[in-house]
Amino acid sequence: MTYLADCTIRQFRCLSDSRIDLDPSLNWFVGDNGAGKTSVLESLYWLARGKSFRGAPAGRCARSGTSAWNVTARVRHGEAPADRLSLQFEQGGLQARCNDGVTTLVEQARQLPLQMIEPGLHRVVEDGPAYRRRFLDWGMFHVEHSYLDAWRAYARALKQRNAALRSGQASAHLQAWTNELAQSGSRLAQLRRRGVDALQEPFQQRCAALGLEAATLSLLPGWDAEQSLAEALAARAEQDQRQRITTVGPHRSELRISVAGESARDRISRGQQKVLLVALSLAQADVLREAAGIVPVLLMDDFTAELGADFQSRVAWALHEYPGQSIVTSLEHSPAMLGPGGARWFHVEQGRIRRSD
Repeated sequence: MTYLADCTIRQFRCLSDSRIDLDPSLNWFVGDNGAGKTSVLESLYWLARGKSFRGAPAGRCARSGTSAWNVTARVRHGEAPADRLSLQFEQGGLQARCNDGVTTLVEQARQLPLQMIEPGLHRVVEDGPAYRRRFLDWGMFHVEHSYLDAWRAYARALKQRNAALRSGQASAHLQAWTNELAQSGSRLAQLRRRGVDALQEPFQQRCAALGLEAATLSLLPGWDAEQSLAEALAARAEQDQRQRITTVGPHRSELRISVAGESARDRISRGQQKVLLVALSLAQADVLREAAGIVPVLLMDDFTAELGADFQSRVAWALHEYPGQSIVTSLEHSPAMLGPGGARWFHVEQGRIRRSD
């Protein structure tokens, strides 16, 4: 089990210099709007993913009047000695470090697997397929070590083929990248199908436990499933040349979420969508644990938002029962948050954090 033993956040948004000793299981951060709760989660997301879940560039995360910020944490992996991870932003850019050495953001992500449930995650249901592909890609990155190489190979081939289409390069050059795209894309699609198949059963189990109707996942590969990718590319060759872009392939794939046979977007409310995505995130964590022995740190922002009392109780119970670490924010205390087990409590006010349990 991987968990954050403590973290220090300096000059990040409204947080000037905060050190937090975290519980290996459940941690609640409660405070008013604008107090700094979400900034705690965002800083940890930066540390683990090298970006903001709010979409903000690194420079905009610096505290007013400053131009640099730093997030450091002791990360424990079971009984092994803790690793000290840090992410520093200065005008020169981001630098990730592990213990005494410089590391990469990719390696940092492997060191600190972290899943985020935040209010904007409803876009996974409501918006285009790109959000759902990213969700699936993150899980596959941790489960299948060859996945990143497969994704990069496809992204490179796609970029080069599109460049060849735009420039009208010789057919032999275009065909070479088409062949590479067909090979790497078929491999990427195969890995994604395997990931969706692994998610299906735990997702349905989590939905049932959270009081949702039967939900299912399906993956459209991004081309006619009756054809191979090579055949689909050949069939679209003239259209691609006219439009000067690749119109089929895994970059057009879609993870569909259905409830009672209908699109989740059309079937359920926003509150139910939030619970659905809690179920999907927990199911992905179940798969990681089963396939790779990884229990990701779970972040959840604004616990009570859009959740009725029954769903609050069900989600809180799932958080208390979660076998890894959870770090959750809430605008207010809710009776459901007490749950069946212990937790560590923090109060956040005007950028200051203090234990309150």
